[in-house]
Amino acid sequence: MRLIILLTISLFLFTAGCSKAPQGKAITLVNAAAVDALLLERVRAFAERELHVPVRAIENPKLAGKADFTAMEKAARRIKTDADVSLIVLSGVNGETRHLAVYSASGIAIINTQPLYTADAEIFARRIERQVMRAAAFTFGLEPTPDPFCVTRDYTSLEDLDSMGRNFSPPWQGRFTDEAGKRGLVPVDTAGEKKVVAPPAQ
Repeated sequence: MRLIILLTISLFLFTAGCSKAPQGKAITLVNAAAVDALLLERVRAFAERELHVPVRAIENPKLAGKADFTAMEKAARRIKTDADVSLIVLSGVNGETRHLAVYSASGIAIINTQPLYTADAEIFARRIERQVMRAAAFTFGLEPTPDPFCVTRDYTSLEDLDSMGRNFSPPWQGRFTDEAGKRGLVPVDTAGEKKVVAPPAQ
């Protein structure tokens, strides 16, 4: 009997020790069976490098196959946590021609990968990168910029999308940084490490 009690206590302590530590705040990319693992990591690393804030990526194929953007956003709200400052879902939305739907009130954006797809893997990857940057800006309340080179500008076709830059104009980068700080995102350097501020000299 004592052995059973000891084993039970040991199992509890082991399980408690292995429990996940709370995650820091980040922009979270959710792959709903829309892209492969290599592209997901490429896009995650690109976004983190350009946004200068933590960006994590998770797989959640259960989000795939929703009827429309509204159903997708509702399902995404159920998995969003306090650590997910923005939740950006990559998924195909059948019968929908829009490339991106943003729900700034809930901090959720849905990127519809189906109309963005092309057999040219590099062009497809860059389209996804642009949409992630746009989603990050718009979930933070930024508006499209008139700057023709900024990734947030309005566009009218896939060819127009392909011709724009993949990052923010300097004023929009500054605005994004301000908004990120208000939301508790800790800046990271280009290597993905948290910036450490040295103490003042004595």
